[in-house]
Amino acid sequence: MPEFGTKLLSHELIHTALRKQFGKQEAIPKVALIDFLREHSGNAKPSTLAWRLHELTQAGILTRIGYGQYQLNDRPIYGPDLSPTLRKIGDRVKAELPFTTCCVWDTRILADFMIQQPMSFLQLIEVNKEAVSSVYQLLQEQPVRIDRKNPAVYRYDDWLLLSQRGLPSPNPIIVKPLITEAPVQQQNKYTTAPLEKVLVDLIADSELFFAYQEELPYIFQTAFAKFIINRDKLRRYARRRNRVDMLEQLLRQVLPTRH
Repeated sequence: MPEFGTKLLSHELIHTALRKQFGKQEAIPKVALIDFLREHSGNAKPSTLAWRLHELTQAGILTRIGYGQYQLNDRPIYGPDLSPTLRKIGDRVKAELPFTTCCVWDTRILADFMIQQPMSFLQLIEVNKEAVSSVYQLLQEQPVRIDRKNPAVYRYDDWLLLSQRGLPSPNPIIVKPLITEAPVQQQNKYTTAPLEKVLVDLIADSELFFAYQEELPYIFQTAFAKFIINRDKLRRYARRRNRVDMLEQLLRQVLPTRH
């Protein structure tokens, strides 16, 4: 095995060495990675080893999946393909309300994680609580057209009331308060929801996402199989939404060998 020494090997060679050492190990303790780097880095200082671990994480070779736990990143980082409608709404809110955080996503992203496909999907526009009325009014006055039609726009609370009497309209735009400290991610110039947020929201907002409740176990299982998911971020947000127990129960059910 070549040594890293003072000159770092290429990321490709490092990845090869890590795969040889750890194979398909589900979770790699930080201490094991530091020992690995120390073994192949001569007399490097602890601070140097920690920095090299950080570099490997930043480069996407390793992904932090929990406290002191890492994983070789053979799976992609989740990044949704935002629809033209969501991009237009994101642009409009940013232009009119530049100091408002606007997280856009829709439930079409769940199609790849499901067996049965819902007949319609929800388009979520999540903004600071104090901006909900302003954004709702903006989208009423300046609607975004889809296939020459103006999709119906609802406030979150109004949609919940109306949906109890049957679906008010297909593919609605729902303006919803963004939970404080909710994880978000940047997709180009747009703010959207990472999988950690989506999965917890499915549990916490069961009335809104009622069409997905029967397939929750399969959705979780498939999401973990396809993408790297940060368990710390998942649990932190579940704690923020008071759904830790429900999350842990579901994880034990669908990920018995990984949890």
